[in-house]
Amino acid sequence: MSDISVSGQPTKSETYIGLGILLALVGIAVGVFLKQSHYNPAIFLGSAPRSGNAATSTLDLSGDTLIDLAEGMVPLSPPEIFGPENLSDKINGKAELYLSAGFLSLLSQRLAQKGDPKSWMEVLVYDMGTIRRAFAVYSIQRRLDAENVSLTNFAYRTENALFFAHGRYYVEVIAAVTTGKMGEAMQSFAHRFMKKTGVSEERIDELTLFPREHLDKDSIILLISDAFGFDRLDNVFMANYSLEDTELTAFLSLRETSSEASGLVAAYHQFLIENGGVDVKSEITMPGAKLVEILDTFELIFSRGKFLAGVHAAENKGEAERFAGALMRTLSGARP
Repeated sequence: MSDISVSGQPTKSETYIGLGILLALVGIAVGVFLKQSHYNPAIFLGSAPRSGNAATSTLDLSGDTLIDLAEGMVPLSPPEIFGPENLSDKINGKAELYLSAGFLSLLSQRLAQKGDPKSWMEVLVYDMGTIRRAFAVYSIQRRLDAENVSLTNFAYRTENALFFAHGRYYVEVIAAVTTGKMGEAMQSFAHRFMKKTGVSEERIDELTLFPREHLDKDSIILLISDAFGFDRLDNVFMANYSLEDTELTAFLSLRETSSEASGLVAAYHQFLIENGGVDVKSEITMPGAKLVEILDTFELIFSRGKFLAGVHAAENKGEAERFAGALMRTLSGARP
């Protein structure tokens, strides 16, 4: 018998198919966003200088300006200041990432080498308010061709740019030309900026709580809000693991109380079930844990004290359980 509804109402099969397509599209969008395509510096370097913005910079350089921190450079444009109300004027298409992470202000300016106006760089200083928010945008914005540098705990460079998080600030220094001299100028500016701002290097303890085996440490990111498409999941750290025959993502989030953590397990589990997930019996003993199969992958979520944690989008049920067990043991020794 045909499964097509003659009443105009969708059948159960049609409903499941629709939900599956919706979740697949969400997953693809998130994957593209987190993996990121190759960085195009023209996105940031192509706009014309602006003046007269109403926003006020929250960056305090104790009397100095960005040009004061760039030895051998001269201003190519006046400084520009952007706030939440007009950030999209500067970085159209990416403003929502910063705004959702608690963005306060952006101070930017183009600086050129003396006597060579074609050798210039643009400095963009985002004040995110806290080290965690700065790390959130730093981690999600990380480029595919990143090369770590020993500038701060969170710093890397690409062929023509330098990126780092320093206290509450996320900083991008992007050059129009790729020369050794320009690279030295970017590094010099970064050191001077760090010394001048003098912010405290607050630790982010969650970064040390992921099991080390098979961990891609450069993949760790912080999602400030709407993790995995669930609006109640915020401040979630994620890390990727690559094995010979499978990949998975571990995640954890420190909550205010243990009851909040366990309550989020139940809420996220319900969210998965409502969107086509199916409960699967787990072979490991973990009180309150939920194992769900959805879109041919496995989601295992649990709480340990004040931590919500689990494994996301695992291709293999056994590996999901093994990594969840390792993560639980790590969190058992944590002191939030």
